[in-house]
Amino acid sequence: MNHHQLDEYLRIYNEVEEMQKKTKKNINDISNHDWVHLSGGEIPRLPDDFFFDKGPIVISKHNRFADMPLHLHSFIELNYVYSGTCKQIVNGEELVLQEGQVSILDVDVPHSIPALGENDILINIIMKKETFSTSFLSQMGNTGIVSNFLANAMSENQKHDHYILFHSQENENLQYIIKNIMCEFFDEREYSLELVKFYIPVMFTELMRVFQYDKNFELNRLSGKASIIEVLHYIELHYNECSLTSLASKFNFNSNYLGNMLKERTGMTFLELVQMQRMIRASILLKNTTKGIDDIAFEIGYESSSFFHKKFKQHFGCTPSQFRKRK
Repeated sequence: MNHHQLDEYLRIYNEVEEMQKKTKKNINDISNHDWVHLSGGEIPRLPDDFFFDKGPIVISKHNRFADMPLHLHSFIELNYVYSGTCKQIVNGEELVLQEGQVSILDVDVPHSIPALGENDILINIIMKKETFSTSFLSQMGNTGIVSNFLANAMSENQKHDHYILFHSQENENLQYIIKNIMCEFFDEREYSLELVKFYIPVMFTELMRVFQYDKNFELNRLSGKASIIEVLHYIELHYNECSLTSLASKFNFNSNYLGNMLKERTGMTFLELVQMQRMIRASILLKNTTKGIDDIAFEIGYESSSFFHKKFKQHFGCTPSQFRKRK
């Protein structure tokens, strides 16, 4: 399946859409007795076992022409607007996604979707919570403190009212990646599911770019001055020479205020962030160069090789030599 064939496939009415277009009523893919209810029975929960018969990642087209009633589920849901627009009611708040935009909904978030029109094509990518965390954080966690911060921020959706909206409509690379994922999933061939699993972290990496530069996302701002991304990026580049005082001066903050803000936003103190960046840099040098361990220790700012060994083992659970042999 190529992208042109994908477009034709997505626009053709399926059996449920044919019926919903005639009746304007929602036709559940799941019979009512299979829905699990919360205590009190207010909001139905979709059962996991109905969806994950092929594995921990499932992709589907949302059926058009009828309202999807309020519901919740215990898996992560990524929504991608392939065409048109999509309105969702998330925790009582109206969210409108434009073509090319992505949203991620956390588990157990009440949400509904009003009827989609002819040109409104919404793609659902659902994954079990542990799959999201593993495929995402394991890929992003050791590339730098900025990536680590973004990965954790994106995975901890509770901090963002249980969803994140990505203004990704101008990101052509993301559109290309998601289309490739759909082509593999909807036209399954040998190794298709394996390729989908490889594509998912790539998709999240591209979403991180959107997340990082999205001026509409208020998490990035620190008191209307610099963004936390800019501050963390500066630490990444200058961890060997900057202090909290010089960092605060660079970005026009009071040093105590900046230290408290870094702790609040990242969960780490300034010194812990510097320490983490040193460990990340050390791991990169160990994996990708033949430099001696003492030379690496000196390069990342440790005058004592034994102290570097101690800190490295505390961080990675093994010695630098053992880490290098694992590559």
